[in-house]
Amino acid sequence: MLLFSIFLLLIIPKHVKSDLWAETERMPDLQQWRALCGYYAVATAYMKDSNARITVFAPVDDVFTYNPDIRALDQKETLSHIVDSQVVDLTMNKVWEKQTLIRSTINSGYTYITQFENNPGNFSYFANAGMLCNHASNQWGIISGEQYLFKICTPMGHRPYPGTALSFIREHDVTVFEERQYNNRDLSQIRDILDRTPDIALVIYGSSAWNGFHTFFIPNDAAFARVVDRNRIDREVLLAHVTSTNRVLFTWPWLYDGGQHYYPSVRFSANIIEDNFKLKLVMRNITDRRTGKWDLYAVSEVYERYSQFRRGAVWAKILVPNIPTQNGVVHIIDNVLGIVSETIDMMIYRNEKTTTLMRYINTIGQIVRNYFSATGGLVTFFAPWNEAFDRIPEQIERRLLRDRIWLEQILKLHIVPAKELTSDEITNETIVNTIDNMRQLYFIKGEWPANNVTYYVIGGGIKTAIMMDNVAATNGIVHYIERVLGVPYQTLWEIMRNESRLQSSFHMMQNLQLRYSMDPWQVLTPEQNFTFFVPTNEAWHKQPATLVNRMNDGGHWQALQYVYKRHIVQGHALMYTDLRERTYVMMNDEKVVLRRRGRCEFAKICHSKSFNYFDNELI
Repeated sequence: MLLFSIFLLLIIPKHVKSDLWAETERMPDLQQWRALCGYYAVATAYMKDSNARITVFAPVDDVFTYNPDIRALDQKETLSHIVDSQVVDLTMNKVWEKQTLIRSTINSGYTYITQFENNPGNFSYFANAGMLCNHASNQWGIISGEQYLFKICTPMGHRPYPGTALSFIREHDVTVFEERQYNNRDLSQIRDILDRTPDIALVIYGSSAWNGFHTFFIPNDAAFARVVDRNRIDREVLLAHVTSTNRVLFTWPWLYDGGQHYYPSVRFSANIIEDNFKLKLVMRNITDRRTGKWDLYAVSEVYERYSQFRRGAVWAKILVPNIPTQNGVVHIIDNVLGIVSETIDMMIYRNEKTTTLMRYINTIGQIVRNYFSATGGLVTFFAPWNEAFDRIPEQIERRLLRDRIWLEQILKLHIVPAKELTSDEITNETIVNTIDNMRQLYFIKGEWPANNVTYYVIGGGIKTAIMMDNVAATNGIVHYIERVLGVPYQTLWEIMRNESRLQSSFHMMQNLQLRYSMDPWQVLTPEQNFTFFVPTNEAWHKQPATLVNRMNDGGHWQALQYVYKRHIVQGHALMYTDLRERTYVMMNDEKVVLRRRGRCEFAKICHSKSFNYFDNELI
C-alpha cells in the first residue's frame, strides 16, 4: 500500500500555483507592460501575489509603440491600471443592467468599464478609454489564481483625480497636480460661475459618486472670452455641458459608438434632474488628411429652438480628454457649448482652417462678405477648408485668381440665401438655389457602415463631403467641406477610380483605349467636352454573368469598348439641367430617349465634361 501511494505521487504532478508575473513572461505582446511594472515594487508585488483579488488592464506593446509617453508612467499612474476586485462581468457575455460599471483602483481612484453590444451576443468593452483586445486581437482575459488580466489596445487615459468634478474645478492646492498631466489653472471662469449657482454646483458637479455619474465638458478661460454677452451663461448653459445620469463616456468608447449616438444633457428644473432631448451631446473626430493626426470635438446639437438656444450645433475642440473623477469623467474644451454669439464672418475669420478662404473673400471685397455680416440675413454657407484649396492644381488656382468674375461666381455658389439648412433636412431629393441664380446644389445622404451617416453636396461639377456640419452662427448655418465647389480639376478617370459604385466599370476600362480619352493631360478645355453615362456596379450585376465574363476574358476588348462608346455623347457637356430640358440625346448616330423618373440618386457634372450615374445598362 505504501508503494502504491508513492507511485501515485510520482505520476500525479504537484499543483503549481502560478501568478500574473509568471504568465506575462511568456506573452510576447505584454513585455512593455511587464517592464513598466518591474520598475515599481508595489506593482510587481501585486502581479506576483496570486491570492490578491485584482483585475489588471494591461496595455499591449503596440500601445507603447504608438504612444511613447506611456513608457514614462509613474508608479501611481501604473497602479491606476489595476482594479482592487475581480471584474467577473467581463466574462459573462450578457447585457449588463447598466452600460457602465464603476470600480475602484488600488490607489483609491475610479475605473469606469463600459459595454457596447455590436450585435446580439457580440460585445465590446472599454476600461476608461482603453479598448479590450477581445476583437482587435481575438484574445480574451487571463485568469491566474485569484487574479484577472485583460489586454487593452488603446491608452486608458489620465490618472484619476481623487475628488469630484466640482472639487477638481475648485482645487487651490497646486501640489495636487504636480505628478499629473493636467491642471485647473485655466478654469477660473467656470469656477466663478459655479460659485454664483450653488444649486448646480453642488447637485450636479459636486454630487456624491454614488448619486449619479456624468460626462463633464469644462470650458477653459479662452472659451468664455469668445462669448460676447456673459449674462447669457446661466443654469441651462451649465447643464448643457453635462450628460444625463450614468452616461460616463471617454473618447475612445464614444467614437467607437459610431459618433452618431447622441446623449441627452441634463436640465435643472423644480429640483428634478431629467433628460433633455432637445439639446444632445455627441463627440466627433476630424482627421487631417496630410498629417494623419486627428482632433476630437464635443458637439452640442439643438433640434428645436427653446429659451436662448439657437437651432444648430456648437463645436468645441477637446484640449485635455479623459480625466476620471469620483462622479464621472472630465474633458476640457475650448468653446462654450450651446451659446451662439458669432456671425459667420467672425467664425470663419478666427478659424485657422479657413485662412485661404478668407484671403479669397477679401480679394473680392464686400460683394460676398456682406452676406456673412450680422445685417446680411440668414444664409447657409458651405465653407471650404484650406485642404480644399490645396487640392486644386496651381495652374487652375492661378487662373481662378486672375478671373475675378469666375472667383465671385464660385464663392456665391457656396451660399444658400434665406435658409438655415441643417443635416436633418437633407435627403437624396433635396435641391436648393444659390446666390448666383444659375446653378443649384444637390445632396446625397450616404450611410456606410451602418449608423455612420455622411452628407455630400454636389455643385458646379464637384461632389464633396461635409466634414463639420450644422455649425450655428447668429446669422445662419456653416457646413465645412473638403473640396471647392465649381472648380473641376479631376479627370473622369480619377473620378471613376475614387468612386466605390463604379469599380466594375473602372476595372473594365483599364484595358480599353477609351481610358486615354477619360484621362487627358489637362481639364477645363472645351475641345474635350463629352458626356459619359457610366454603368454602376448594380447595372453590371443585372446583366447575365456569362455575358460579363465573356467580355472580360481578354478576347473581346473591342466589343466591350464598343459597348462603352454607346454610353458617350461627344462634343457636348450635358448637365442635369440640360438633360431635364431634352427628350433624347444622340449617341454615335443613335437616338436615346430620356425619361424622367425623379432626380437621379447620383449626379456628377463638370464644366468641360458631364458625368452621370444611371442604374441600368444602355446596351
